Amino acid sequence: MRSRINAAFRLLMHARMLMAGVTLLVLAVRGLTWATFIMVLCVALLSWLVARHVDRIVPRLLDHPLLVALDLCVCFAVLGVCGPSGPFFLSTVATAAAAGLLYRWQGMLIVSVVQIAGYFVTFGYAASRGDAGTFQELAGQPAYYPLAGFAGVALRRMFEDHAAVEDARLSAEVAAAAAEERARLAREMHDSLSTTLRGVALAAAALPAWIRNAPERAEREAARLAAATETASREARGLLTGLRDTTVTTGLPDAVHAAAGGWAARTGVALHTEIADDADLPLWQRHEVLAILGEALANVERHARAGKATVRLVRAAGEVVLTVRDDGRGFRTGPLESFARDGHYGLVGLHERAERAGGTVLVSSEPGAGTTLVVRVAADQTGRLAEVS
Repeated sequence: MRSRINAAFRLLMHARMLMAGVTLLVLAVRGLTWATFIMVLCVALLSWLVARHVDRIVPRLLDHPLLVALDLCVCFAVLGVCGPSGPFFLSTVATAAAAGLLYRWQGMLIVSVVQIAGYFVTFGYAASRGDAGTFQELAGQPAYYPLAGFAGVALRRMFEDHAAVEDARLSAEVAAAAAEERARLAREMHDSLSTTLRGVALAAAALPAWIRNAPERAEREAARLAAATETASREARGLLTGLRDTTVTTGLPDAVHAAAGGWAARTGVALHTEIADDADLPLWQRHEVLAILGEALANVERHARAGKATVRLVRAAGEVVLTVRDDGRGFRTGPLESFARDGHYGLVGLHERAERAGGTVLVSSEPGAGTTLVVRVAADQTGRLAEVS
């Protein structure tokens, strides 16, 4: 809300600058003295400085409301010289709107009363010089001060209501994200860790029979059992890491940058990143894409023996595309079933994660030619998040 208040206050200061410029043009036609020119110019420069440094000045005005009294003195001194019938009157009205914006009802009423009193003083001074005022100047124009103040108060209330709606929306999104996260953890434990452990249990149960009847086959099955156990351990660590990970709550570009940078610093592999700021996704898709990135980089570290790698995240044709490429030793690709039979569940998990995110994954590799992984996820999917909320 503070940023909106600052923006509205800056707009009011710009309006004062404009009115000061119009005042100088009008006085140039009627006859402009150096004293009047300097006074109006000071108001314009003061308004410009406040608009330029509004982020620092508004908090001081809120902490020290008496600073507004200095502005009122300067403005009504200029109004006394220019006369209440001139365009500079609108500059003082902008001050009333700013008071309503900053100080709500009580502060606005105090400022409006002071402005009305100051206005009648300047009106009396103009009348003493022989400038006969009209009824509009005597009775109508002072009413603009509380009216502008009310407008400032209404604008602030609108900002507060909008902020309350935003807070409620963010709370709903957090609740929806928490529900989605619980569902994701249960799904991953069932689809990955539970499946792997079930395979380990079945293989362990059959191992004694293989030892008695086919020792060579038993040796191969024991090696696969060890690999599957390592996979289950890695999946369990991944789930625990996911529970502690907070990067998923940031935007996908920042999260990918943080994950890739941390991996490069830890492994020492030269990494080139190309990350587009607009390549973001909803939370439920974001987690799956980050998990795919983490698994892909882990594979580069464990198996590729790469000297350099590239992580690219872009938005193209309504899709967010993540590409992970390395110059390592590569491998011969094949059907997913063959990797699962050999106890290598990593590629299977990557495809499952991509499907859960509503996307696809393509892995291309040849021995000695490195590996390229490309994930494509539609960027406009919101239905699943809506179901959770």
